[in-house]
Amino acid sequence: KQWYQRRVRGMIGIMTDLGKVEATSTFELEAQGDDLESLLFHFLDEWLYAFSVEPFFIPNEINIVEFDEGAGRIRCEGYGEPFSLDKHPQGTEVKAITYSAMQIVKHERGYDLYVIVDI
Repeated sequence: KQWYQRRVRGMIGIMTDLGKVEATSTFELEAQGDDLESLLFHFLDEWLYAFSVEPFFIPNEINIVEFDEGAGRIRCEGYGEPFSLDKHPQGTEVKAITYSAMQIVKHERGYDLYVIVDI
């Protein structure tokens, strides 16, 4: 679960400074996929969508409420606030998640995840 949370923070961190984001509200999100790669893709894509359209939500912390690898389902809560140019510096826009280059490699210590985003 931690690796999914870290990828969201990494992606959002490209778009703004997470150090300026306060946890003033909660945003719930759910994603589904056929395998770990598609689940990660849809999870990141849902967070990108939440940032890109109303309410322009920026999470600085994510709590995964449910992670069902067998069913290909993840539910989480993000704690943060809506993006505001008055408060949050504008970083580099992430346009999309690149599915074709995504990799999840399992090894004895856990997993390595590789994600490329289009900017």
